[in-house]
Amino acid sequence: MKRMLFSIMLLCLMASGQAPALGQNAAVSDGDIVILYENDVHGAVEGYPLMAAMRDEMRQKTPYVSVVSCGDFLSGTSLGSVSHGRYIVRMMNAVGYDYVTLGNHEFDFGIDTMNLRMSQLTATTLCCNYSDLRDGSSRFKGYEIRQYGSVSVAFVGLTTPHVPTSSTPIYFQDSTGNWLYTFYAQQLELVLQKAVDDARSHGADYVVVLSHVGEVDLPGIVEATRGIDVVLDGHSHSVIPQSILYNRDAQEVLWTSTGSRFKYIGRLVITPQGKMWSELLPTSQMTLPLTAVADTLRAIRQEYAAVGQREVGRSDVQLWRKGREGDYVDSPLGNFFSDAFRALTHAEVGLANAGGIRCDIDKGQLVFDDIFSAAPFDNRLCLVEMSGEALMDALEMGCRRWPKIGGGFLHVSGLMYTIDTTVRSTVVCDENDVFMRVGSDRMVKNVRVWDAEKQQYLPLDSQRIYRVAGCDYTLLQQGDGHVFRGIKVTRQNICSDVEALEVYLRDCLNGVVGDRYAHTQGRIKVN
Repeated sequence: MKRMLFSIMLLCLMASGQAPALGQNAAVSDGDIVILYENDVHGAVEGYPLMAAMRDEMRQKTPYVSVVSCGDFLSGTSLGSVSHGRYIVRMMNAVGYDYVTLGNHEFDFGIDTMNLRMSQLTATTLCCNYSDLRDGSSRFKGYEIRQYGSVSVAFVGLTTPHVPTSSTPIYFQDSTGNWLYTFYAQQLELVLQKAVDDARSHGADYVVVLSHVGEVDLPGIVEATRGIDVVLDGHSHSVIPQSILYNRDAQEVLWTSTGSRFKYIGRLVITPQGKMWSELLPTSQMTLPLTAVADTLRAIRQEYAAVGQREVGRSDVQLWRKGREGDYVDSPLGNFFSDAFRALTHAEVGLANAGGIRCDIDKGQLVFDDIFSAAPFDNRLCLVEMSGEALMDALEMGCRRWPKIGGGFLHVSGLMYTIDTTVRSTVVCDENDVFMRVGSDRMVKNVRVWDAEKQQYLPLDSQRIYRVAGCDYTLLQQGDGHVFRGIKVTRQNICSDVEALEVYLRDCLNGVVGDRYAHTQGRIKVN
């Protein structure tokens, strides 16, 4: 898919009417439509006062200002997780958001909590591709048209069709495993096109898609549709000031994304003359304003301080969630997580999914907020028994997107394995990206399990039953699409993952993370 910076004028006609001309970035003036946007904030609440200040500044230049989010705002830090998103909603309401779409992490605390938080938002939630299979009803409005003077702009919400596996699949199923909800993985372009056509038929001059799809899938979706002017995108944490994609008529669509965690605030401008441009404003160059939104943030931080600032220990090393030596897959923090799960349950093997580790842990004194920020999802530790074959399948599933490492990649304790990059993944998943089977060849090889009695690693036995510890999200809830057939649950709901980290630090490491975790330990090798 072609990609280039906008520096040209779009002079062609869209199928639905005259396309806006694309102009060079310029100062905002009276009559311009300004849409401030962000994506993948993940609980980085420090950005909300800056967003409010930018909104106020733009309103001094033009009356037509809106604030939108492209998803993944409820969770990702301890503030979000402790309150199950309540603090985040409070901040967004203080800013005065107009529209949001759903990210996969809006579902982290369950569908009922997601519905509650969306009802508490003063913003309108938009998502055209989320429906209840039992009655075919849409769970939220697919689009809404906003009038700015004589100009009508339709905002369409779109989320990744992989929500079930990038959230918690069992949330979307009944007790027998039947799917209750759909995100239209096989019909996404058709569902989106219907929403766009409907908005155009109701008088929209422009169509702006609030997308939580990401740069892997988004280009193909745009290529299969028509009538979209702009995509404000999220999910992949990409930093895209302004670029173009081509629709099914080979016409250009503006595409932009702010990265993550409020590193940037995006600004989309549509002028009365039909010119359109976007830019990313670095928050590092902004000064925290003395506004009511900043006061709200201070009040929230005071409420949280009693929990978050409790001292839990010390780390003499930087705990990297990515390998410090450039080895992405094997990391000190991944080892720390999986070691904690294994030690607390006396399991033979500990597993920790990469997506459950959200940030590094810095060297120095540690407070509860440090470890909660690294493990903010309140997953529950459990112990199961599974065959060596099931364990092999899980490792293979975690590597299937190589060289891209997704959230389902498994860090390990008590186990070593090699990834053969000359082999193409043969993992087969269903339409919701849930594991079905492995084909004839495997990327994962030379799997060895620590034998405590012999004090050495021995080859994994596919027929033997192993005691495996990990989070319920991965082992029991099909998180990241993992399915462990034939497992037996020995202990469930032992404690939260963050509690496991704290107990391991206190009881097994005497309160100090030492040199053992200064580097990767060669548990996962890549050939």
